[in-house]
Amino acid sequence: MKKLLNMSIGVGVAALFCLSGGASAQQAAFTSAPVDVFAGPAPDYPVVSQLPQGLQVTIYGCVAGYTWCDVAVPNLRGWVDASALSYPYQGSNVPIPTYGATIGLPIVAFSLGAYWGNYYHGQPWYRDQGRWINHEAPRPGPGYGHPPPQPYGGHPPGPPRGNEGNGRPPGAPQGNYGRAPGPGVNHEEARPEHRGSAEEHGHPPPQ
Repeated sequence: MKKLLNMSIGVGVAALFCLSGGASAQQAAFTSAPVDVFAGPAPDYPVVSQLPQGLQVTIYGCVAGYTWCDVAVPNLRGWVDASALSYPYQGSNVPIPTYGATIGLPIVAFSLGAYWGNYYHGQPWYRDQGRWINHEAPRPGPGYGHPPPQPYGGHPPGPPRGNEGNGRPPGAPQGNYGRAPGPGVNHEEARPEHRGSAEEHGHPPPQ
């Protein structure tokens, strides 16, 4: 009897642990804009529904990079673009793609067969799984695995390179670059004018 009681207590503790773990894996967020719900983590999966702005959703996890998240509302489950989700964090609503790791949202993998079998069995496109079964997994978004980018605080950019400097190649002089010389322009070095004496011009010298 004592052994049976201990087993019952152990099963109850294990069940409680599983329930608490499942609850902690779910996070409440809000839609920051109207967003479509897709049957997978990409915009070319079938559209399941659309959510209005400001609706609370439950996030069950996101793909690596926090670009797409698996969400649920009453009687609906699907994937939404994470850029349309915000999470209340430290007194403000923060974007999921930037703060997903900080918040602690779990990274999940998408299995089309299992997911569709659980949630989309009655959809008209359910039997057309072969069209998406080999869909490439979403790539991590920019900045994944790194802290959010900081404002630029370096040196100002240098002068333009190559042929970006007003149509002149590097080192070309300023001025009429690329123009033909005007009529009568002599490229030889200017020489001082020689006036000569009065006798040379056929005039008598002044008295």
